[in-house]
Amino acid sequence: MPKVKLTAKTVENAKPPAPGARLELFDASMPGFGLRIGDTNKSWFVFYRHAGKQKRLTLGHYPALELGKAREKAAAALAAVEAGNDPAAEKKAAKDRAKTAQAQKEATGYAPGSFGALADLYFRQECPALRRGKEVEAIIRREVFPSWKDRLLADLRRRDLVSLLDPITSAGHVQKAHKVREIALRIVNWGVDRGDLEANLLASPSRGRKRGGSLQRQSRDRVLTNEELRDVWRACDEMTGPFPDMVKALILTGQRRDEVSGMQRGELDLEAGVWTIPSDRYKTGIVHVVPLVPAVCLIIKRQPRVSDKFVFTTVPDAGFTGYSWAKAVLDKKINERRQEAGLEEIPRWTLHDLRRTLRTGLSELRVGGDVAERVIGHVIGGVKGVYDRHAYLDEKRDALERWAAKVESILNPPPSNVVPLRAAGAGQAGE
Repeated sequence: MPKVKLTAKTVENAKPPAPGARLELFDASMPGFGLRIGDTNKSWFVFYRHAGKQKRLTLGHYPALELGKAREKAAAALAAVEAGNDPAAEKKAAKDRAKTAQAQKEATGYAPGSFGALADLYFRQECPALRRGKEVEAIIRREVFPSWKDRLLADLRRRDLVSLLDPITSAGHVQKAHKVREIALRIVNWGVDRGDLEANLLASPSRGRKRGGSLQRQSRDRVLTNEELRDVWRACDEMTGPFPDMVKALILTGQRRDEVSGMQRGELDLEAGVWTIPSDRYKTGIVHVVPLVPAVCLIIKRQPRVSDKFVFTTVPDAGFTGYSWAKAVLDKKINERRQEAGLEEIPRWTLHDLRRTLRTGLSELRVGGDVAERVIGHVIGGVKGVYDRHAYLDEKRDALERWAAKVESILNPPPSNVVPLRAAGAGQAGE
């Protein structure tokens, strides 16, 4: 077999000696490395000896693989042989793994070792035991799978997590970004605990370091003023559908958004004025009983029976979910009202701020801290939480009735009987 000095021009011009014949040119400068020329293609190869046998490794095809890169691959293969490895066997094993992976992906929809495969296993094994398991799965499928479904777990780095979250935070959904980040890290940590990968390289190497940037946790302290609360309620009066009444229920009960939007008819005893939220629907995982003041009962009773199960809804089989669009409409109506009154736009607020506003209002009404915390469903810690099993239903009802009266006074302030001091003293001044 001829040995020649392979150059780019030699390779380009090389042709077989006759139609149907093959020509192999060995490189004079690298033992075992050469080019096979056929009628329709040219391919690079390297010969080597492993375990006493001569073997041949195909490196790639020309011109997709040019001369310089082919030499590098040949040198790497020969170095692997020197280290005791068999490049051809490794190539075959890699092909077999790829074939197996493709077969598994066709069968399951997920590539082996991918984030999607681990997440799917997490959905099947862990989510059924979680109170919000379906929500966790929906978030990952919607927010993470489009980018990470086929990404190998071992390849994921913090930069990938940043790239995933940047569009969410840029759209102003910082809390959503926190939620996506928390769930993604939880799934990968679960994979580490199982031994599916050695380390979670998505997590920060310094857990004690204060996080910076837009994802820095900001403790919210927004409490709506009386005027803002009145503006929200009045703007709700100008809207239709379940959302405005849902907002009023949030104001009057202080419960969480998803608990109110998912309110089910089977949880209600309107004659007794009681709403019992089951443990599988409540964040703390315990049954929570909410006394309903008459105003809330009226709100519930006037909801059209779109669903036999859900109260606040536009479809038969699910509670209300169109928060973003409806909240934007509500804010627009609030600001239109404020503009007409010559006031500035309402500062940014969230539906969760209504819960904080009620809790603050209960303190202003001198409702005891234990009762106020129980109204909004917080778990009482320490010895008191363990041994005090009293339901506090009457105390919670009294607190919510006092709050409802406060809201009514905000919406419809009583006429003032106070006479201005100047007017009261005008007659005396003239004497």
